[in-house]
Amino acid sequence: MAGLSKRKYDIQFYVKVVEKFVQTGECAKTLYGETEDPLLLYLLAIMNDPSIRVLVLGDEVRARIFYDITTQFVWQFLEQEKFQMQRAQSELGEMESALNWIKEKRDGWQALLRKIKDDYKENAFDEPFYEHMFGDKDKQHDSTVWEKMLKDWEDSFQQKQQEQKEKNLDAKKDFLEKKLKTSLNKIPEYLEEHQVDKEEFYQAWSMMNGLWNTIDFENIRKIVKLQKEYPELLKVANRMGRIADDEGSKQVYVTEGSVYKLAHSQKSDILGVTIGNDLNALLPSELLYYADSELQDVFMLKYFTQKLQTFRYKSEIMQPSRRLEAKPAVLKGPMIVCLDTSGSMTGKPERMANSLLIKLIEIAELQSRECFLITFSVSTKTIDIRRDRLKLMEFFSHPFTGDTDATQMLKDTFRMLDENRYMNADVLLISDYRIPKCKPELLKQMSVHREKGTLFYGLQIGIAPNEWTEHFDHIYRIEYHVDRKY
Repeated sequence: MAGLSKRKYDIQFYVKVVEKFVQTGECAKTLYGETEDPLLLYLLAIMNDPSIRVLVLGDEVRARIFYDITTQFVWQFLEQEKFQMQRAQSELGEMESALNWIKEKRDGWQALLRKIKDDYKENAFDEPFYEHMFGDKDKQHDSTVWEKMLKDWEDSFQQKQQEQKEKNLDAKKDFLEKKLKTSLNKIPEYLEEHQVDKEEFYQAWSMMNGLWNTIDFENIRKIVKLQKEYPELLKVANRMGRIADDEGSKQVYVTEGSVYKLAHSQKSDILGVTIGNDLNALLPSELLYYADSELQDVFMLKYFTQKLQTFRYKSEIMQPSRRLEAKPAVLKGPMIVCLDTSGSMTGKPERMANSLLIKLIEIAELQSRECFLITFSVSTKTIDIRRDRLKLMEFFSHPFTGDTDATQMLKDTFRMLDENRYMNADVLLISDYRIPKCKPELLKQMSVHREKGTLFYGLQIGIAPNEWTEHFDHIYRIEYHVDRKY
């Protein structure tokens, strides 16, 4: 309905506002135009607080603390607002029903006015005026009067929603501000006193959901420290994250010039479907968005966020002339981590696996990259690491148990790749590889996905015979001694 079309911001908008502040210090209201959004106005007020600015700007650790605590606050607030909006859906349905009364000339205006009066007596709804108007039988079916009443009802609804949003925000302000000021002072002091390096802090802090306590921090830090004891963990993480090598570069082939080889009237050049904003490779379904004037905003949003569905051609590579050049590796696709949680992984293998997972979570956050965890023993569970933090925390609280079967894990992985049309994903299987071999058809599916650009890596913890090597692009191995002190 037209009266409900006020601009709403999603989580990504607010995250970008906070990100811009910690990176540049910019937080002027003029950057975002005229707005009545209380959450945005509150964030801008916090970022313009001199005591906050002096702590956050120019200090990398404090900037990270501020970013994490603030964005988590925003997420929680929006979740609460979403819940309240769901509760209001029944009232929106009543508005729609009222429109039908106009068309069908139904009675019932007295009960409707009483309800609106009870719900919006503090929101300036002029109930006496409409009671007087509908008292005239000729006016009861006057669509002009009904439409004005509905417009006033919508305005009262919006005003009440705005007031509720401001009320909810006021109830949380003190907690956020105290939490920020305490964390921005105490955490850096603790890190300096205990000589915690930044990388250890970032990884451990990312697992704490913005809730600082030294006991949890030190327990997580012990797991993170395994990366120094076993450097292979970092090698795997960097390979999955497509991060440059220790010298800051990675040898990759890049195109030189523009040597195109386009096939016309020949066998199809289409290799698959991906996402991006190449207008020359749009799927017909995306062209429909552009052709429909009412859907052009959707098309433009997908274009600017590079989420348009496009054909992927073999000739994208264009048979380029090649030269070897040192340049940063390119990020493509999500990371899918398949973690063996069977009983044979209990103990140090479990801690090493968790250490690698924590590092991958940090990489995913820094790169704003999708990352999924598929845990498996006999059954499987899939967790969207960046969005389902509660499920992730629950996973870390449970010990590894049970037997091992990779069948369902592989099926879940392939389904995720197929349903989301992921191109160039990186899949990692962490296990001791005491895994019975799967049926040939599943292994064949692995080969098909590798041919499409998905890379399959493995981390073997232990020295058990491994029958999976030929099916992976690369398998890293870590040998460890059980009697080694943790």
